[in-house]
Amino acid sequence: MRKLLLLLLAILIAGSMWLLLAQNPVSSSTSIQAKIADVKDYKYYLDKGNAAIGKDMTKLDLVIVEPIEMQQKYIDSAQKSGTLVYGYINAMEADKWNKALYHQLNEEDFYRNKQGEKVYFAEWDSYLMDMTSSHYQELLLTEIQKQIVQKGLDGVFLDTVGNINSYLPQDEQTWQNEAMLSFLQQIKKHNPELSVAQNWGFQTLADYTAPYVDFIMWEDFSYPVVGKDEWSLDMMQKLVHIRDEFGTQVMAISFEDETKSRVLAEKFDFKFFYSPAGSYYNTWQ
Repeated sequence: MRKLLLLLLAILIAGSMWLLLAQNPVSSSTSIQAKIADVKDYKYYLDKGNAAIGKDMTKLDLVIVEPIEMQQKYIDSAQKSGTLVYGYINAMEADKWNKALYHQLNEEDFYRNKQGEKVYFAEWDSYLMDMTSSHYQELLLTEIQKQIVQKGLDGVFLDTVGNINSYLPQDEQTWQNEAMLSFLQQIKKHNPELSVAQNWGFQTLADYTAPYVDFIMWEDFSYPVVGKDEWSLDMMQKLVHIRDEFGTQVMAISFEDETKSRVLAEKFDFKFFYSPAGSYYNTWQ
């Protein structure tokens, strides 16, 4: 009789736990945030892979790749080993090399300055885009579905989000930031389990996107640049507060003075990657 009662009690407890989990499931966002928080070694690489690179990817905690370039077999192999793989998507710029996407653009998709001119970045052969364009957002959502979701990547890495604060007049930033927020909400609506990350755009993150972003990248987190700069030091503290509130991790990339830059990053518990080639990520380092 006692054994029967214990068995019934165990069944009731198990049933209650199942019901609790069904009503309050552990979200994939929480799970992936925990994995990102534990990241020690990561890389940012935007070219094709090879056998050696593929093997190295399996040893990393996280890697950001260009999904058009990186072969699927290396992505799959890395994920099987536990590596988080994020796919690059250029959010605020359109790269002319990506012809399949570029040829779908309408004139309304390009940002135009107060003189009515497009903004061209010669260094990258790209144009500044207008995130308030619903057509442009739809193109990017389709690109994410094709290059990220269908290839089974863990997340999307949105580059050039910082262009809003860096290149747009103050009176136009609110519109673009609100559009960026709407865009991220659409990503999560269509793919709630997909992790989202962004490059730069610290104020955009603080005021708009933090609830949807699992990590933000800080490029040129180089000690000679940020080590004694008041704005940078203040921003480091702000990012720590954002991380405490939303779980958004910081991926720091240094271009020079690796040792001092790493020490500074570790002081704030930022993830660290050294890129002596600067913001050119076509060499596996």
